[in-house]
Amino acid sequence: MNLFRTSLRLLASGLFLSQLPLHAVDFPVATAQDLQNALTLAAANGANNNIYLANGYYVGNFNYNSSGANSLTILPAAATNAQITLDGAATGRDLNISCSADANITVQGITFLRNCGNSGIGALRIAGGGGSTILVSGCQFLSPTNTSGVGLELASGLNATVANCTAIGTPNNGGIGVTSVGVTMVAVQNCYLATNYWNGNPFPGGGIYIAGASVATVTNNEFNGNSSSGYYCGGIICNSTTITLSGNTFTGNFVGGASCNGTTVLLTGNTFTSNSGGSGAYCSGTTVTLSNNRFIGNFIPGYSSGGGAYCNGTALTITGNTFTGNSAATGGGNWTGGGGSFIATSTLIISGNTFTGNSISGANFGGGAYCYCSGPLTLTNNTFIGNSAGGTGSGGGAYCSSPGTTMTVFGNTFQQNNAATGGGIYAAGQTINLINNLVVNNSQTSSSSQGGGVWVNASATLNMINNTVSGNTAAGSGGGVAYEVNGTVELLNVYNNIIWGNSATGNGGDVWLAGTGQQKLFLFNDVDNMYGVWDIAATNIDLSPRFFDPVNGDYHIQSTSPCRNAGTTNAPGLSATDLDGNPQIVNGTVDMGCYEFITTITHPADTNGDFVITAAEFNAYAAAWKNGQTWTNGPNPGPNPIPANYVTRAGYLMTNNGAYHNDGSARPVNWKIGH
Repeated sequence: MNLFRTSLRLLASGLFLSQLPLHAVDFPVATAQDLQNALTLAAANGANNNIYLANGYYVGNFNYNSSGANSLTILPAAATNAQITLDGAATGRDLNISCSADANITVQGITFLRNCGNSGIGALRIAGGGGSTILVSGCQFLSPTNTSGVGLELASGLNATVANCTAIGTPNNGGIGVTSVGVTMVAVQNCYLATNYWNGNPFPGGGIYIAGASVATVTNNEFNGNSSSGYYCGGIICNSTTITLSGNTFTGNFVGGASCNGTTVLLTGNTFTSNSGGSGAYCSGTTVTLSNNRFIGNFIPGYSSGGGAYCNGTALTITGNTFTGNSAATGGGNWTGGGGSFIATSTLIISGNTFTGNSISGANFGGGAYCYCSGPLTLTNNTFIGNSAGGTGSGGGAYCSSPGTTMTVFGNTFQQNNAATGGGIYAAGQTINLINNLVVNNSQTSSSSQGGGVWVNASATLNMINNTVSGNTAAGSGGGVAYEVNGTVELLNVYNNIIWGNSATGNGGDVWLAGTGQQKLFLFNDVDNMYGVWDIAATNIDLSPRFFDPVNGDYHIQSTSPCRNAGTTNAPGLSATDLDGNPQIVNGTVDMGCYEFITTITHPADTNGDFVITAAEFNAYAAAWKNGQTWTNGPNPGPNPIPANYVTRAGYLMTNNGAYHNDGSARPVNWKIGH
């Protein structure tokens, strides 16, 4: 207190600024008046300042207003067990920090009650100069019953970081509002935001709202049960030039988990679970990338799109994500997908994702995924299982449209999906390449439509090469594949496929063809029941392909299969590798179907490729799996991350003397004991 009285006398006499030393000044604070005194003196003393708060309950509307470039740090006096609460008493902000100069501002370890009396202002507001660095760390923003106020407002500055904070709200209480008018970089990390609610005041977004920053990075935060009363996202809204969301969890937020709008948008390693009223994640930008995220049980109602994720941009890349049990309700739009809606104007790449048990209803498209691109569209190495486009929808697994250029659908699995049209996949475009896909046990449910496994229409060229289409059913026609030909310039090249064992209530148990085209070739395929007339349909067979174990999902062909070496290497668009990644051409010949019969591939643990797994080889492989390491050893490194069943198989072989052989069936059970 003597320091405060002396400082006030000096300030009153006009001598303060000339007499105070320029090194850091410490202010110990124990009462509300002490706190305001310290803030007033620190704003004017021209020095760097540390304000240390003793444990206690501070009621008031505290204010710091400075034009100096000196730093300000507000923190607990106690190193541990800090119990410090600021309460605005329903008459304004708890603490307002304003500095027009380029200062460093730090607030840490304080609890702020969102008792501002106004849902549009924050308990803590910080506005720094254009070069300021702001850190808010370890703070809590809590909402007593019947109070109102945003948790944190960051209004201006250069770089701002919010770390290890908690914002728990009630109605009329938003979480963190970063208006960021002049902020270049904003980072929010390791925070917990729960039950925050936005009801139409200036910060749209229940959990976090970021707008205007050049770079926004949001990492390792938890968003739980936040909500919005309007069309804005309940979890986080981020409108910035460059956006990165990484390692966050979004659970049970209403009107969606995350909404990101920027030039470059990256979502990686996040989990979106049971968010509703909006997509798990909505992303819009020039370049949008979703990688290694999980979307589980999210739901969007009405005429909206993408229960799991909705992405719209110039160039989209969707890779390594899991979409499980997401749904979209009845709507009239054609941009709807149960798992995800992906819409691009330049390029669209969807690779290595898994879509399981997603659904849409009504006249919508894409139970697992809706994919549209006016430029090249690539769908590779994805798995679609048990997705549904109910009602009169199309594309149970995926709906793909690329009207102006090339679509490539390579190395995917479509299994047990259903739709009114195109139970497994619906593909429409100019040039379509369907290569090395497994399409099995899908169903088409409308008696007036077609395509139990595949419905396809290419306005220019279709290359359908080395696919396996089996066990699909159609309530209409075309149990396996329905080819729709609507023009006179179409080139249909169908080579090396197994389209066998499908069924239809209408015409074409395996194949249905309608329309005319410039050239329709159906060559070197295994097929039974066909409807429609091809220009040339020759060198085909009608024999059981002799799959290893189709009942349990193994559609590799046996060594005695009539499809072995029965394809042609002259097929247009023939791939270098099959669905397993093995060589497509072995000893100068190619098989029918998506799997080439091959027995020379060794187990990844067998690093010297001698068909013997030693204890040392197994231990090294198991250790890499346990530690999450990438496996690159040996002639056949195999899949990464290392699958647990590969490790188990290696151990089984090793404990049975190590010697093994490859019988050509599905991995890893293809590696059997004994040479």
